Amino acid sequence: MNFFTKIITLGAVVAASTAAADPFCAALMDKDQLPKKYAKRGPFYADAQSGWIVGADQLKGKYEVTEEVSTLWQAINAEFAERGVTLSVLAAPPRPLFAPSVALPESYDPAADRAAFSAYTEELNAAGIVAPDLTQVVESVSSSDFYFKRDTHWTPTGAYMSAKFLAGSLGVNEPIAADVSFDATYNEKGSLSAVVEKVCGTRPVRETVASPSYAKSGGADALLGNTSAPSLALVGTSFSDRYKTDSYQVAGALAHVFGEEVQNFSASGGGMVGAMEAFILSGALKTGDFKTVVWETPYTTPLTNVSGLRQVLGALQAPETRENIYSGAIGDDWQSAKYEIASDSDVSLQFTTPRVKTGKLSVELYSTTGEKLRIKLVKSERIDPALQSNVWRLSLAALPFKVVNRIKFKLDQTVAGAEIALLN
Repeated sequence: MNFFTKIITLGAVVAASTAAADPFCAALMDKDQLPKKYAKRGPFYADAQSGWIVGADQLKGKYEVTEEVSTLWQAINAEFAERGVTLSVLAAPPRPLFAPSVALPESYDPAADRAAFSAYTEELNAAGIVAPDLTQVVESVSSSDFYFKRDTHWTPTGAYMSAKFLAGSLGVNEPIAADVSFDATYNEKGSLSAVVEKVCGTRPVRETVASPSYAKSGGADALLGNTSAPSLALVGTSFSDRYKTDSYQVAGALAHVFGEEVQNFSASGGGMVGAMEAFILSGALKTGDFKTVVWETPYTTPLTNVSGLRQVLGALQAPETRENIYSGAIGDDWQSAKYEIASDSDVSLQFTTPRVKTGKLSVELYSTTGEKLRIKLVKSERIDPALQSNVWRLSLAALPFKVVNRIKFKLDQTVAGAEIALLN
């Protein structure tokens, strides 16, 4: 399979500027002066002249792929393939690469960041999951339009460019629809503008960017007479679900370049796992309608979190019969179950908490020789209540030990009357 696609428009490579840039105010670069809400994301590096702002949290790409991560990817991909579904990943590239006017700290190496992201997407492809390397967009003359300057998300243009790269990676080199016309505009108030307002006392103006009109150029809204069920599912984050809607038209872009109906299951604030777990547990894969699933992920949350991957794989592994091995109350103190389980790629654990559908469930697995592995399962309250579930599953694939003989678990909250049933 061809995992590469044409650059939309090639131009000179954009290099990070080493010149000093004037921030909106000096306090942005002092973490101690930032409100608590923003301190964990700061300090913030800015160039008031160009309008670009980059948070320190965006400089910490976690793209390292371990053997355990790769094995879990392969297992997840196999579960989708078994259902006749092609799984692909639309991974937003590191935003700092697109902000050449901002003077970033010397500790940040843009070349290394780009190489790490490229290696990450290469490993995804090696695991059988199609994932275009969107750092190629940096070399496009349109790269300056890919991200907002004062918001962490891609623009409608960035979403469209990403969709075209993905289509090329999946072999859809000639979209059914005609090329899109960017004859509308979109105004973004910007989450990073809010930081400037809180810290510096003034709020930068909203950004006005070009926006596509897919219906006018043969996109999903203009597929005349097409009333069939959607065959492509978009499962992502705030990049595809901003302000409680698909503000940047990611689903529209995918529908346009693939010539297919798209259903958007994305959830803002759901993290790496939220939307995908809800999508799986909803039974959407059982309909047989979806032939392609696009897993959209931001640059700050790549698919390298082992706990999250185990949670997604566990959701996919759902045997019809399970043995109840523990029942009892649960709260924010550790509970323990003595039970021997041989770890295997097809084995998963299921916890059911009748009165708890959001929060964190910590699980510790112990081997016969005393080795311990802690896994943190997360259920976001930002998921649509109709799609929230009291079922927590985790896969035991690729464990560092062969046999589990004790399991400990606790919630991050105390809930009156809460109980847990542990099944294997």
